[in-house]
Amino acid sequence: MDRGLIAGAIGFAVAFGAERLYASMAKDIARYESMREMSGQKPILKELLGFVIGATGASGEGATGLIAGLTNDVVRYARMRGM
Repeated sequence: MDRGLIAGAIGFAVAFGAERLYASMAKDIARYESMREMSGQKPILKELLGFVIGATGASGEGATGLIAGLTNDVVRYARMRGM
């Protein structure tokens, strides 16, 4: 019983922390997704899913495509912030 209570409390704390993190980053995530849409790229969740599938051995873009895309997005975002 104690083990279940502790596991439940840890699970609740992780879920609460994840929700607070998402809530604080929601505007940035929306801005990032709109930048990706304007550049003709697929949404980041689809790309991450493709990366996970590629990492497990199924077909996908792989790590190099994901890293190159994220690097290009960071550079583009920095240029937009500098304007």
